[in-house]
Amino acid sequence: MATVSVSVTEFSRGLSDFLSHVQYRGQVLDIERGKRVIARVSPVAPSDGFPIDQLDDLLSKGPQLGADRKSMAKDVQTARAKMRSRATHGRARLWAS
Repeated sequence: MATVSVSVTEFSRGLSDFLSHVQYRGQVLDIERGKRVIARVSPVAPSDGFPIDQLDDLLSKGPQLGADRKSMAKDVQTARAKMRSRATHGRARLWAS
């Protein structure tokens, strides 16, 4: 991930947000006073999660559905309909008493 440069003023005003970017996205920040970099903030260890901005790329490189695509979509629709039906009936029984 590219390093982002921020001024001392920007950093102090958005400290919590900047630190979240460092922690959860693995972002590296260069903090500048004037035109000089005076500090760098970086994660101490790799994050436990996967960067969300890389998810599309990961999924595009994974296995792709072929001819089974339509069959799987139909199965998913059927499963969702059954789940909705069970949830609706469960609520109806709960409120009927």
